[in-house]
Amino acid sequence: MMSIRTKLSLWLTALVVLGTIVGMLLFESMLRQAFHDSIINRLEEDLEHVIMATHFHDGQISIDESQLSIFYKPAYSGRYFQLNLPHDIIRSRSLWDQTLDIDLLGKGENRVWQAKGPKNHDMQLLSVGLSSNASHQTATLTVAQDLSIGRRVFSEIYGTKLLVNLGMLAAMIAGIFLVLRQSFKPLRKMTLSLSQLRDGDITKLELNELPPEIVPLARTHNELLDYTANQIKRSRNNLGNLSHGLKTPLAVMQQQVEVLGLKDPQLAEAMQQQLDQICKMIERKLTAARITGSMLPAARMTLPEDLEGLTNTLSKVYQQKQVHCHLDLDTQVNRLPIHREDGMELLGNLLDNAYKWACSQVLISVRQTTEGVKVSILDDGPGVADHELSLLTERGIRLDESVMGHGLGLSIVKEICEQYDIRLLFCRSDKLGGLSIHLEFAQ
Repeated sequence: MMSIRTKLSLWLTALVVLGTIVGMLLFESMLRQAFHDSIINRLEEDLEHVIMATHFHDGQISIDESQLSIFYKPAYSGRYFQLNLPHDIIRSRSLWDQTLDIDLLGKGENRVWQAKGPKNHDMQLLSVGLSSNASHQTATLTVAQDLSIGRRVFSEIYGTKLLVNLGMLAAMIAGIFLVLRQSFKPLRKMTLSLSQLRDGDITKLELNELPPEIVPLARTHNELLDYTANQIKRSRNNLGNLSHGLKTPLAVMQQQVEVLGLKDPQLAEAMQQQLDQICKMIERKLTAARITGSMLPAARMTLPEDLEGLTNTLSKVYQQKQVHCHLDLDTQVNRLPIHREDGMELLGNLLDNAYKWACSQVLISVRQTTEGVKVSILDDGPGVADHELSLLTERGIRLDESVMGHGLGLSIVKEICEQYDIRLLFCRSDKLGGLSIHLEFAQ
């Protein structure tokens, strides 16, 4: 989908270009009309001057050119007049050897038109019909002006105006992009803030530097973060309260088992094993609640801090086995692209499985690849047969009933991997001989 910034840029640029084109067309039309009107006004003035210089004497008509402008004297000067009599033609010296093709008009008639003149140039002509009451003689007086000079001036003015408008258009388009860039700068800052929030660097969006249009969105996002944090805290407290609440009934059952041991030692031993499993599960859940206690609702897993927290916790849970965990982390990777709580659940289950089956050693490797981040968890336990690897993530299925568990941990791992599109692989470890688990996070 096209971004808002691109859409605004295109629409505003199109409007500015369209406005410039319409403005230029209107300017060209107005300038052309003004040019035409100025020519007609000048021809009307010239016509009045020529009429004033026209004399009727003894039935003869003559024009005193000494009363006229000097523009009528140079040959092909661009300013012309011609008087058409019934049997004679009087023309300006500027026409030289050229004669205008004029239609005779009656007294008081006027005509405005364009035609070709000397040097085949376009001319604007104005004619009027004249007559003498004394001699009853009629004539047609015509004044003309060459349009080539005016059109050259018109082209210069219009061309200059066109260049100025094109420069202004380019400046306005550049201004549109600059203004939109500056206007969307707070959104880029908000995007950066969201990335920092996702990574856990900040806890809330800062509202002071945001424009008023975005503040309600950011405030709502902060309220949602507070609500989510409260929900996580409430769930953690409920889990802790439940685990603590179970301790008292378990203590009572422990006493009853001790009493039962005096009567039926075998039954007491079986019940004691189940009580120990329940106590370990409660302790594990309390530890998980403590680990996730300070998590931000939108934080990502940080390396190596979160992994060290998990390994330290599991080392205490399985302290009787003396499992040594080695971290081999790529310095380029300091975060995993997964929600921190989900990441702790994912890696916590996998590491718990590794600690559970390991004899003495667990290896955690994190590498940056061209396709993303690869996390490997290896142990030196008995491993899993090749034909049973596909059963590991089936909910409720346990391949060895002799070890504590409900067979749900790896199925939860599978669900989280599907949610984040993480590739999950199980195989035998060539390095340690046990199970090798590989997680491939896409970029």
